[in-house]
Amino acid sequence: MKLRELYSKPINRAVNPAVSATKFDPETERIEIQEYVFTDEIINGLFRILDAIKNNQPYDHVGIWIDGYYGSGKSHFLKYLDYCITPSTREAAMSRLLEAVKAIDPLDDKHVLSFDYDQLLSIANWLKCATIDTCIFNLETSYDNSTDKKKAFLHVFWNEFNAKRGFNKFNITLAQNLEKPLQEKGMFEAFKQRIAEEGGDWNDPGMAADLIDNELDWVLDIAKELAPTLSVDSIRERIIKRDTTMSIDRFGMELAGYLKDKGDDYRLILLADEVSQFINKERDRYLNLQEIITKLSEACDNKVWVACTAQQDLSEIMDDCHIAEEKDKEGKIKGRFEVKVSLKGTQPEVITQKRILDKKEEVKADLAALYQKHKAGFDLQFKLPTSYNSYDSEQDFVDYYPFVPYQFKLIMQVFNSFLNLGYVAKEVKGNERSIIKVIHSTAKANADAELGKFISFDELYNNMFEEGLQARGQKAVDNALRMARTYQTDRPEKTRLAIRVANVLFMICNISQTDQLLFPATLDNVTSLLVNNMETPRLTIKNEVEKVIEFLCDNNIIRREQGKQGTPDTFTFYSEEEMKVAQLIQSQVVDNNTQAEQLKEIFNKYITALRNKEQYHTRSFSVGLTIKQRTFLSNNPDVQVEFVMDTDYETADQLALQNSNTNRMVYYVGPQYRDNKRLYNAFYWYCQAGRYMATPATGEDNAQTRKDFAKRAEELYNSLIRREFEKILDTCPIISGLSVIDDTELGQKRGNDRYRIAIDKHLSGIYTKAALVDNPSVPRTTEQLKKAILRNVNPGDYEGLNAALTDAEHEVEIYLNKQFQEVNVADVLAKFAKAPYGWDNICTLYIINELVRRHNRDYSYANNPNVETLMVANRIVSESNKFTLRQAKVISPQVIQQFIAAWKDIFGISATPSTTDSTQLFRACRDIESERSLARIIKGYKDIEQQIIAYPFCQPIRDAIQLFESWLTERDPLKFFNLIINAKDEAKLLIDKCKEVIQFTHDQLSTYQQLLQFLNDNLYNFPFVPTDLQEAVGDFSKIKDDTWPIAGLRGYIKLKNQLSGILDDVREKLRAKIKVAYNDMFDYLRQVAEKQNVPISVLSDRDATIHLKTSPTNILVLQNNVNTDTFYQEQVDKIMSYVPPTPPTHSGGGGSTQPPTPEKRIRKASLQTRTKLPITNAEDIERYLEGLRQQLERLLVDQDGVMIIK
Repeated sequence: MKLRELYSKPINRAVNPAVSATKFDPETERIEIQEYVFTDEIINGLFRILDAIKNNQPYDHVGIWIDGYYGSGKSHFLKYLDYCITPSTREAAMSRLLEAVKAIDPLDDKHVLSFDYDQLLSIANWLKCATIDTCIFNLETSYDNSTDKKKAFLHVFWNEFNAKRGFNKFNITLAQNLEKPLQEKGMFEAFKQRIAEEGGDWNDPGMAADLIDNELDWVLDIAKELAPTLSVDSIRERIIKRDTTMSIDRFGMELAGYLKDKGDDYRLILLADEVSQFINKERDRYLNLQEIITKLSEACDNKVWVACTAQQDLSEIMDDCHIAEEKDKEGKIKGRFEVKVSLKGTQPEVITQKRILDKKEEVKADLAALYQKHKAGFDLQFKLPTSYNSYDSEQDFVDYYPFVPYQFKLIMQVFNSFLNLGYVAKEVKGNERSIIKVIHSTAKANADAELGKFISFDELYNNMFEEGLQARGQKAVDNALRMARTYQTDRPEKTRLAIRVANVLFMICNISQTDQLLFPATLDNVTSLLVNNMETPRLTIKNEVEKVIEFLCDNNIIRREQGKQGTPDTFTFYSEEEMKVAQLIQSQVVDNNTQAEQLKEIFNKYITALRNKEQYHTRSFSVGLTIKQRTFLSNNPDVQVEFVMDTDYETADQLALQNSNTNRMVYYVGPQYRDNKRLYNAFYWYCQAGRYMATPATGEDNAQTRKDFAKRAEELYNSLIRREFEKILDTCPIISGLSVIDDTELGQKRGNDRYRIAIDKHLSGIYTKAALVDNPSVPRTTEQLKKAILRNVNPGDYEGLNAALTDAEHEVEIYLNKQFQEVNVADVLAKFAKAPYGWDNICTLYIINELVRRHNRDYSYANNPNVETLMVANRIVSESNKFTLRQAKVISPQVIQQFIAAWKDIFGISATPSTTDSTQLFRACRDIESERSLARIIKGYKDIEQQIIAYPFCQPIRDAIQLFESWLTERDPLKFFNLIINAKDEAKLLIDKCKEVIQFTHDQLSTYQQLLQFLNDNLYNFPFVPTDLQEAVGDFSKIKDDTWPIAGLRGYIKLKNQLSGILDDVREKLRAKIKVAYNDMFDYLRQVAEKQNVPISVLSDRDATIHLKTSPTNILVLQNNVNTDTFYQEQVDKIMSYVPPTPPTHSGGGGSTQPPTPEKRIRKASLQTRTKLPITNAEDIERYLEGLRQQLERLLVDQDGVMIIK
């Protein structure tokens, strides 16, 4: 039996798969009414709208919103609504609707109706007597793009209303200003007739437009002839300028005027198709629509309704237009559309099955038998995701065969996605694409197939669908098909399979992200979509499909995306740009260095304990990392960790035997890495991608694609590469030196724990003697070492049980004994840092110092033997290369005893060191840190020296410092001890002398300094001492140069007291003279001031002046102060320069004022009083006095007086 024989309607008949809202020829009307499939959703929607139109209540607004996804039948629904209302189709359409409702059993739970049959019948009867006009139109085709976008709906609605009235629907100005006035005057039909008589056709909008453009005056002349009252000049100007005032209010008034005489049962329904696409997220358009509906409700008494179809519901539209953000408007706008119908629940497969796949009664038994035959295998053969079904029942099979139910849902998802991607156009060969067309076309293509054939999903990608691809979609699939045609060209059936796989992948790889979550492009799903019979085992198909997919992956047509958390891998179709990038990535050459860098990142992120340093016992060892001959972390490391990626050795044991470097620890990754082909290929691609990403982007598209590939590379890294490498690192053999570490030692440890066990095992095999210095008594830090070096050697420290060397000291001593003479400390450190010791330098230095403390060894520093312990402590770590070790010299106990005795004699019992160890004793007597050392004694003496350095009795202190410092220059302990033993007597005398100086400094230094101060203060006073006492002055002056004033200090004090009394007597006599002289002078100056009418206050204070002149202790100054000449001149200047205050001026009263007393002009002057010859007689006296008189007369010219000051 052929498949064509199954269908109740001829499969080759013409089927209109999608409805055009503006196509109304009789055949179209018949088919669209007769083949319309009713569902509960559709029936309830039609009733809700018709009931609202009939009753007008309880609705406040006249908006009807019909939404449904693309292909859900919105346009057909809108058109069927029109068929139910329009008189010419009303009976046929309503009859079918009534039959559909009547056929539903009210008790059938599968159907849910919101009304009963009688209610619908009542509406049908009302429709027969009511007058209802409809305007059905597609907004996209009716809109004039040249008009104001904000008034888009108003333009379209008004134009469609004009068309309903018989006016021009493309020129509102023409309709409102010419056609409407003619109709109101009853002359519109006559006007059209006159135009027709002249050879025109006014009913043809195109011809009418030509007449307006080319013969407007003639048209207006005809109108004027028929209606003489028309103002044609005004009409002409408005038509030319397209000047019509358009507003929603005017439109409402226009409709209200139209409805005035229509009666209560009149309705006008505006049926607008594709509203959401027309709005296209433009806020102004949507607000324009809701304002129109508001005005129609107010102005037209609910007799004008607006029904809109859209792919989105109101909330989604408002979200797109950003209206939902304004909460106060959201509810208000939604309220404009009180009647809402949603077709989103309508199942496309139900409608398609009834229109296309409905079966003849006589074949249903054959189909039932076929179902029973294969029933058990359907779920296996059509292995599908949860929400996609094969056949749930026998009835299911009868209804949908040869198609499988899942295909209807999936092909709709493909369609919607292809539309969004721009792969297909909405219009193909004049018909809107729909699922019906695809199913019908595919069924026709398989009409001659035999019963038992199943339509596979790739067959839906038929010629009609393929031809409908836009250039963008064609471009996306062409590369895949071109590559598929090259697959096993010697076997055509394999090539055809590759093409089928490419078609299926193209469809399901391009469904939306949400749909891909439900139906991912996995190997199993692709296999299910290609099943077209029940005989071929699914596994056979799957294996062949897998080969094709791998082929397409290798050729950069599709890519594999790793499944997460155990989910299967999915495949994604490359875009053209992605394909270019994929090819560029594949062309990248990845060298070992690049791979090594990436492997290092992977391994280090997992084994974070693998660092450039590894602590083992006391020392931190440098660790090197080698991958593919590339070295990381450290150069010349102590320990080398290598990840061997090659498979040069059959087993890990063979690799261990060939391991020439015992410091090398190997992770033998190679065998598992090579066997894991998926990991091997994925990692190589990941490296290629990394190299490509390092090249500069070539453009915006490329930059975005690069980001996508970078993201995929990261996902591949996280989902596969990282995890697989971690598994290998947790299980691969680990080689330490010449042996493989036993699995039992590693246990089940992973990652860092496994590495820790391995590295500890490895280090313990290399540094077998590392533990010798790993105990609490051995210092680990520089400070701890310094304290250990400086600590005292106490009796018993290295005697008795402690006399034997420790194991560590024994190792160092053996090494030193094998060396020639002196050994550099740096060489010792290097020796014991290496295998088998691995000691930290601090520990080794401690062991060396212990040998020095035992007097087995001695230090030298920069070829200078007998290094001070403090220098060792401070510099041994940082300058170990300047220190050497030599065999120690032993000093006899007799020398030690003699030295201690000499030290006691020189410095006293309290200064005696408390140790008899030669090294300790040597250090205690020298180093500044020791309380009783030479360095401390020198420091104390130098402090004393600073106090008395200027005095001659300081010399013993200087001599002592010089002697002690000379002792410190001796660095050989034995010579040092003997030097002090031999200098004992000399040093003891010098120390006694110094003690006297120190005692004098402590007790009498202030007195001595006072005596020197008295001497310095009176150097210029001593000449005034009487001559007979000048000898005492000479004796006292000797104190300044006395080298030992300690003995004669009392004599100096006595002389000082004697001389002080004498000088005081001289001063008192001079002070008495000064007082007399100045008192006389003040008396004279007072008389002068009074004579000149100058107040006494102008003069200096008498007591203060006398006190000032008698205060100095310097006798020479006092002697000078007896002369008053200078003071006299100063005081006369004050008197002569005095200006009396001006008396105040009194205003008012009209009385006369005293004239101001003229200021006296007193001239200060000096007279020439010297004589050229001696005055010898009275005549000479007269001549001299005459000369003085003449000088005074000349001085009085123009002056009131003269003050002689000299």
